[in-house]
Formats: sequence, C-alpha cells, structure tokens
Amino acid sequence: MNARLHTLLVIDDDTPMLLGLRALLERSGYKVATCDDSRASIKMAENLQPDLIVCDVMMPLLDGFRVREALAANPLTANIPFLFLSARASQTDKLRGLNGGADDYITKPFDPRELVARINAVFRRQELGRQNAEAEMNRQIERIQGEISHNISHELRTPMTQILMALDMVLREKYDDPDDLKWFVETALSQSHRLNGLIDDLTFLSNYDLGRMFVVKQKVDIKNDFTLIVSLRQEMHSDKNLRVDVSVADDVVIHAPRREFRQAVSHLVDNSLKFSLPMTSVLIDLASNGKGGCILTVTDYGRGIPAELREKVFDRYYQISQGDTRSYGGLGVGLTIARIIARSLGGDVVILPATRGLSIRMTLPPAPLDMP
Repeated sequence: MNARLHTLLVIDDDTPMLLGLRALLERSGYKVATCDDSRASIKMAENLQPDLIVCDVMMPLLDGFRVREALAANPLTANIPFLFLSARASQTDKLRGLNGGADDYITKPFDPRELVARINAVFRRQELGRQNAEAEMNRQIERIQGEISHNISHELRTPMTQILMALDMVLREKYDDPDDLKWFVETALSQSHRLNGLIDDLTFLSNYDLGRMFVVKQKVDIKNDFTLIVSLRQEMHSDKNLRVDVSVADDVVIHAPRREFRQAVSHLVDNSLKFSLPMTSVLIDLASNGKGGCILTVTDYGRGIPAELREKVFDRYYQISQGDTRSYGGLGVGLTIARIIARSLGGDVVILPATRGLSIRMTLPPAPLDMP
C-alpha cells in the first residue's frame, strides 16, 4: 500500500494537537488537511473528499458525534472512512462512535505508532473490501456473459435449423399436395424473418455502442411502417387466436427514421403478443402528439410485470439472462431497443401502471422533417 496516495482530513479544536497530528501523519507519508472549526469541517469534507477523516470528539459548536452524523447524512461524504480520536475513553462513548459508523475509535493519550497503524489498517480493510467486491462482480459478469453467449447461439441456431430442414424437405421430397409444399416454404420464410430480426437487433446494439445512431427524421408511412408491421407480428402469434384491435388517429403525422421506427413498433407489439394469454385481446392505439410526434400505447391482458421489475425489464438481455428459467425465447433486448430509439428522438418508452395485464407507451415528440 502506498500511503502517499491518501489524503487525510484532521478535525480538532486544539491547535497544538492539530499541528502535532499534521506533522506526524505527513512524516508517515500522507497528505494532510486540517480544520479547527467543527461546523466548517463538514463543508470542507464535502469539497475536499478526503480518503479518511480523523476527528476529535470533544469540540465546541458540534462535537465529533454530530460531525459524523452530518457527514453520514450527506451522500457525498457518507462513505468516507472515519476515525474518532478522543480523551473520552468510556465504553459507552466508544460504542456510540462505532455504532455511528466510525471505522475506529482511539483514546488519548495515544501512541503515535498505534495511530498510524490503525489508519493503515483502515485502508487495508477498505482495499480488501474493494478487491472482494470486484472479484464478486467479475464472477457475476462472467456468469451472465456465459448465459448470454449460450442463449444467443441457441436463438440464432433454432430458426436456422428450421429453415434448413424446411428447404431440405422441399428439395428432397415430392409433394403432390401444394398445401404441403406451401407449408414448408412458409415455415422457411417465417423463420428467415425471425433470424433476420435477431441479426437486426444485434447489429443495432453494436452500432449504438459505437455511437452510430441514425436519427434523421423521415415521413413515416403509416400503412407500410406501422400497420403492416403489426400484421406481420400478429401472424407470427396466430396460434394464440388473439384479438388485435388497432386504432390509428386520422391526424397522425410521424417524423422519425423509418427503419428504427418499424423496429421499435415491432418489439413493442411483439412483446404484448408474446406475453398475452391465448384468446385474449391486445389493444394498439396510435395517437397524434403534434406534427411529427406520436403516442403509441399497446395494452394486453397477460400476466403483466410486477412494479419492482418495470424498469429492470428495459435492461439489455434481461430476459435471456434468466437462463433456463426464462419463460419465453428471444434475446431480451426488445424493450431495450425500443427505449433507445425513442430516447434518441427525444421521447421515451414507459410501462404504465395497470391492475391487470400490461400497458406500455412510446412517446415521440413533435419534430420537423429532415428528409423526404
């Protein structure tokens, strides 16, 4: 440990003691700041952000316990290691100091070597805690990365396998019934769309991480960039016999990058269809939000999302990181992407409070047209 990296703040109203502590600690390799005013020390600690505070207990204006309480109440200073230095040696005072969050309590008179050793010990414990926390974080990251890599491979391999199987059957077998041939071709086409969507999502996230967001606002074609997307997603979940009611306001004019808008709509609609219970309804409402803006609300009557997870589900790979316990396939990036797109355009995607099912809303603000 290199003590010279650490800055200490020493608080004591006794000037000779303050000067002596400063000389001792500077000789031990620390950078030292001092303060003889307990009330002013609180602001000084906030501005200086020292690595450790050494504070006397018996001081006018505010005693050391109250200084510690004030620092603990401020998020900027709450986690700074704190060491009491006091002539009050009773067990009650020591317990009060340690229970108040101090890292150590040293009584006067003290051995200078002990004081330095105790300060060093505080930093060693802090470093050990940091190393343990970092090691645990790395273990969790490695676990999640392993799950994500495994599941992404699975999500990409599944449609590819079905495409190859369908095409192989078409080429190798003779079908007298055109309906059989049609079924295999439709299967290959459907899975090709699914695979293409997965690749689009991974490409989007890669471009986003590299700062390559396309935000040029074009005039969105409601029929091709919205209604058709909803229909395609509905077809993918046709086995659930869902009733999908789509409402589009007559005055809706949307200015947004068309491809990204389609991608956001696709994910929001697919999310509701995927989690809807069979033979229930999904309500899709596209309303105007001024010229160039819109409000898209998608409501379903599925299981919904608990209130405590309504922000968590926007985390990248949240669904896929649940491993084998996850209920549905997919990369777990649909809501992530929809929110990124909306926020890049000055809007947002939020989950609305609902007593039943799920209601999610994407808002895009009014915007001028950048290109036709």
